[in-house]
Amino acid sequence: MDTGEVEARTEAFVREQFNVSSRDGRFGTTVDLFEAGYVDSIGLVELLEFIRDEFGVEIPEEKLLSEEFATIEGIARLVSGRVPR
Repeated sequence: MDTGEVEARTEAFVREQFNVSSRDGRFGTTVDLFEAGYVDSIGLVELLEFIRDEFGVEIPEEKLLSEEFATIEGIARLVSGRVPR
């Protein structure tokens, strides 16, 4: 699965699950979801469940605190590199 598809599906999930308005000018695929307050600790669990259910991917614990996992763009790169073929 390509990174663009993972990114689009993840963005759609975050927007819907965390009530992010399409008019929210701060939100984007490169914004830090946690620092900007879009996703909290409970949201992290929901995001991990989405990734597992939608893409069949488990994110390693050491990646959860990485800068890469903080943005939709980074999450898409992590996930697309782990999607089973």
